[in-house]
Amino acid sequence: MRWNRIRTKLITLLLIATIVPTMSTMVITYINNYQSLQERTLEENKKLIYQGKHNLQNMLHDLNQSSLFVYTNFEFFKMLERGYDDTYMEAQAYAVMQNIESSMRHVHQVYMYRNEVKRAILVAQSLPHRKYESEPYEPAANYAKQGIQIQPTYRSETYGFAPSTQWKPSVPVFTLHRPIYKVPSTKQLGMLSIDVKLEAISEITDQLYEKDKEQLYIVDQNGMVLYTDDETLLGKPLQKPWLSDNLLTAESKGNFEHDNALFVHESIDSPIAQWTLVKEMPKKYLLQNTNRTLMFNMALLSISTLIIIGATLWISIRMTKPIAQLMRYMNQIQAGKMNVNIQVDSHDEIGMMSKRFRDMMKTINDLIVQEYKLELANKTNQLKALQAQINPHFMNNALQSIGTLALKHDAPHIYSLLSAVAKMMRYSMYNDESTASLREEVEHVKAYLQLQGQRFEHAFEVDMAIDPSTLSVIVPKMTLQPIVENYFKHGLDRTVQGGLLRITSRWHTSDTLEISVQDNGFGIAPEKLMLLNEKLQAAGAPVPTKRSTIMYEPNHLLSSQEEEKSLYMDGDASSEESVSGIGLVNVMTRLQLFNRYPASMQLEAVIPHGTSVKILLKVGRETA
Repeated sequence: MRWNRIRTKLITLLLIATIVPTMSTMVITYINNYQSLQERTLEENKKLIYQGKHNLQNMLHDLNQSSLFVYTNFEFFKMLERGYDDTYMEAQAYAVMQNIESSMRHVHQVYMYRNEVKRAILVAQSLPHRKYESEPYEPAANYAKQGIQIQPTYRSETYGFAPSTQWKPSVPVFTLHRPIYKVPSTKQLGMLSIDVKLEAISEITDQLYEKDKEQLYIVDQNGMVLYTDDETLLGKPLQKPWLSDNLLTAESKGNFEHDNALFVHESIDSPIAQWTLVKEMPKKYLLQNTNRTLMFNMALLSISTLIIIGATLWISIRMTKPIAQLMRYMNQIQAGKMNVNIQVDSHDEIGMMSKRFRDMMKTINDLIVQEYKLELANKTNQLKALQAQINPHFMNNALQSIGTLALKHDAPHIYSLLSAVAKMMRYSMYNDESTASLREEVEHVKAYLQLQGQRFEHAFEVDMAIDPSTLSVIVPKMTLQPIVENYFKHGLDRTVQGGLLRITSRWHTSDTLEISVQDNGFGIAPEKLMLLNEKLQAAGAPVPTKRSTIMYEPNHLLSSQEEEKSLYMDGDASSEESVSGIGLVNVMTRLQLFNRYPASMQLEAVIPHGTSVKILLKVGRETA
């Protein structure tokens, strides 16, 4: 509506003349009633929450006393302390755990692990389940390492035991984890975990609030939810703007107001837990009677103005609703949800605009899917083509060497050589997988080096320094062998003993893996080294700004005469074959296709002679 229209001015004047006096009276009355009602409600709920706090503390006290049965049963604890492992000890352990299970009505199951005999016992429905020579259940052990801990609410599990028809259905539980110490020392004899059904809390809290109107939260000192009506929040951090660190401290209690709601809170302190009980009371439910009176007065006022503003409101809602709906669709698309189902209910100009927008999004989604499929197919084809380039001729050489050895010698280690060949064949011929763990790559290279050691009569030594934490990293299959193979093609001097091949892996940074293969062979001439690095740069790797050097220990160096002879040479391979570097470029290309992060490979000269190949592969590793 435009202000210069008579209809607009008349409607405004009538609204002011009728609403202002009535609203003034209603507001004053409402404020007075609201203040009185709020104070009364807060006092009543403080008393109610205080009583609930004590009931929960009693429940935690009973749970703590139940967990102490392992200490109060003197005979059992002495046997546990001395590491007894016989039938009588089994019976005593079962009796103690059964007593714990029956001590509280809501205990779901009890788990105990004994460190010295590596035995796990789970009592569920008064039936014992045992596992011998086993490790402790890892989630429970992690809690027990921190002392007495209560694990926030989660769905009950079987603690690593194989499920059967005898198991109870999984239910929401919270768990007390208690390490068992050899008192008075701090030596840990084992651990105890007691699963308690969430019903133990809900039976107490059901008396503290009205579920359809109010909310009740129980959170631990870390803000993790132990109890609330919304099961999706159980066991997760409570993401509420009113939750603060001060609210989670010990002896915290009181009330506050936030976002049209009143809150009353009490801290629950016990030897085994520190919880906070929070009750949320929306004002719209607290003020129902006051609001009812207010709404009645507003209804009388609305009757006098409804005829004037009805048509205007109807037109406004009719026009703005489709626009608001279209804006919600746009917000969802902006957030990344591209497949929004756009519903069009109107047939006017706004409806036509919504239909055009829906058709546009369908076209965009179709183009995205086509581009994704095309890119995926191209990468798959490139990977298969590049893997097919790997030279298989080594297998023939290895088998010939083993055959010659079998004719000359009747030695038992021929079996191990044949096993190494078999490992390599299984690994290299399994083409369905294009990736492997670094552990598998290392094992493959070990088998390869075992055969080469026989072939070259152990004219070289291998030094491997593999960081165990890098073995689980996934890399493209056949990454290491082509690099190691270059040493035997171009670097190894077969006439001289003392060859050295060093393979290392470590974390260059917290999320970047460094793999290095270096030797003290013939080395590569500077111009050829530069040419190879240019080829690697074309495949995606940065060329080093300067040529770095690596020193070997003196006992691994060749004599000065041999150094002068072999420096910047390529062994017995042809110059064209050496410079082409097909194997290294192949590996670099697969690294780029495999990883969404940039990867690099560089060749470096080693002083006094030799070559180093270094790979840097960012794997997005998260640090603890």
